[in-house]
Amino acid sequence: MDHSITVPYPLTAVFEHLAAPARLGDWLSEVVRVEAEAASLLGIGAAFGLTLRQSGSESAARGEMIAFEPPWLAAFRLFIGELTHVLRLTCCTCDGGTRLQVHQDRGDSPLTIDLTRLEQALLALRIAGGGDRRLDSADARSA
Repeated sequence: MDHSITVPYPLTAVFEHLAAPARLGDWLSEVVRVEAEAASLLGIGAAFGLTLRQSGSESAARGEMIAFEPPWLAAFRLFIGELTHVLRLTCCTCDGGTRLQVHQDRGDSPLTIDLTRLEQALLALRIAGGGDRRLDSADARSA
C-alpha cells in the first residue's frame, strides 16, 4: 500500500524530519509516543520503543531502522504484538519542493498513514522556528 504527497519544503529538511523515529507520530496516526532517547537515533540498526493506540487502547511496541540512505531513503520495521510492519520512505526533489512516498507491506492490517499531518507538522515547525531556513520553500529549488 502506497501513500504520497508533495510538500513545499526542501528535500534535506523533509528527510531529516521523516527519518527521526521521534517524529513517527507526525505521519503515523497510531503512534502516541516514542522513547525520548529515540530523538537522536539515526542509522541502520537504531532500535526504539514506542506506544501505539489501536482500537481505543494503548500498547507497547518496538521498532528499528532497517534502511538509511540520506536524503533519499529510510525504512522502519515495527513490531506490534504478533505483527511486523515495514514502512519504506522515499524522497525526491521536484518542482513543488519534495515528493514523498511511503510504502507499507501489510495490506491485511495496515497502519494509518496520514501525510497531511506530516505537512501540518512541517508547517508548525517552520512557524515555531521563526521561519526555520531549512524549511524555506525558496531553498527547495536549489536543494
